[in-house]
Amino acid sequence: MKKLLITGDSFAADWSVKYKGKGWVNMLENDYDVTNIAQAGVSEYKIFKQIESINHNEFDYILVSHTSAYRIPVVEHPIHSKDILHKNCDLIYSDLKEHENNNIASIGVKFFENLFDPNYFIFIHKLIIEKIQEKYPNLINITFFDSFKNEKIIGFEKIFLNNKGDINHLNKKGNDIMYKKIKKLLNE
Repeated sequence: MKKLLITGDSFAADWSVKYKGKGWVNMLENDYDVTNIAQAGVSEYKIFKQIESINHNEFDYILVSHTSAYRIPVVEHPIHSKDILHKNCDLIYSDLKEHENNNIASIGVKFFENLFDPNYFIFIHKLIIEKIQEKYPNLINITFFDSFKNEKIIGFEKIFLNNKGDINHLNKKGNDIMYKKIKKLLNE
């Protein structure tokens, strides 16, 4: 059985550690020997560190699910550090806004609303992706944030927007579609 490493953000993380149900990443376990080190809510910087942390020679395929440019890396998330799925989560506005009653989260909200420079974070995000693609040219690159992709990244935002749900942010139909699309990519 071919060995597949999955890295990246929550769209590729193993949600079965917290929720009942199988996402597209779990479905791939029927066809591949899967190692999944993707983490929910992580920034592109932490995705880069995931990729750096492994021996690439141990895998036949390495899949990377790239994230939003607007995630800010932190050592410990003020809300989710004890959550089994989101323990390595980074900051993003929508999440902080939802938990604004938390003192640290409210500071984060104020930062995003008053000081955040999206152009800087888009620039850094682009540099990290270019570094990943330069250093590891054989990776299969995907994203569910099409506005942050380049010509080497396959975008799946429409699948997400049309099939929102509770496992890997997708409903059953969306997970089935992603499973088939990723399996086809791996077989090309």
